[in-house]
This record gives sequence, C-alpha cells and structure tokens, in this order.
Amino acid sequence: MAEFNLHARLDRTEETDATAIYEEYTESSDTVTMAETEATDPDDDPDVLTPTEYLEIDGIETFAEIYTDLVDHPAVVGLSLRGPTADRYPLPVQHHALQQIGDPTLYEFHALDGQVTLVIAESELELNELHQEIPDPALG
Repeated sequence: MAEFNLHARLDRTEETDATAIYEEYTESSDTVTMAETEATDPDDDPDVLTPTEYLEIDGIETFAEIYTDLVDHPAVVGLSLRGPTADRYPLPVQHHALQQIGDPTLYEFHALDGQVTLVIAESELELNELHQEIPDPALG
C-alpha cells in the first residue's frame, strides 16, 4: 500500500510510454515507485492513452510536487488521484470553494499555490462526500 496513487492519461501524439514520464520521479526519490494495474478504463478519445502504469507515492510534499509537475506536462491530458493501493485520497479544490466543505475537521489541507489546495480524505467514502459538497467547476 502507498499513501497516494497518481495515474496519468497521455496524449498519444506526445507520448505513448508512461514509464518515460514516471522514471524521472522514481529515480529521484525512494518514496516513489511505479506499479501496474490491469484495471484501467480506456478513454473514448482514440488520441488518449490510459497506461497500465501508475505511481505509488508516500508523503504529501512529494505527491504535491509530482502532481504540480504532471498537471502542466504537455503529454498529460488528465490525472487520476485514486488507485488500487492508495491509503489517502486527495482532491484539488480552488480556494474560493473551501468554505463549502461542511466539516473541514475530516480532512487535511495542503496548498499548492495561491489558487488551489489539495483536500485529503482518509477514505473513499469521505472523498465521495467531499465531491458532493464541492461543485465540479470549483475543482482544481
């Protein structure tokens, strides 16, 4: 089990091998490993690749750093922050929407920048409740 999972969907015209992107992080940190799953849902867009590889990450600082890098990566079209081995579940939320969280004591908060904060749930149930409280346009 890992504290966090991060799974990138890739633009086939930019990159077809997630390993090439992930190795930068696995080689530079002993708290990041690459894992594989067969339980992936292919994207409807034929130009989007959902690789079987994903990252297992321990530590919120490391996770936030990698998330921030990959969210702006030209080959990445989307990031899934859930995974088969995750113990914790982050959700990027715009700062103005944080006040909509009914019980903030249930979550840990980690600011990424002046606009987005990772709200970290300890279970998928808490994450689902958080999704109900935060409207989709307010997600980071």
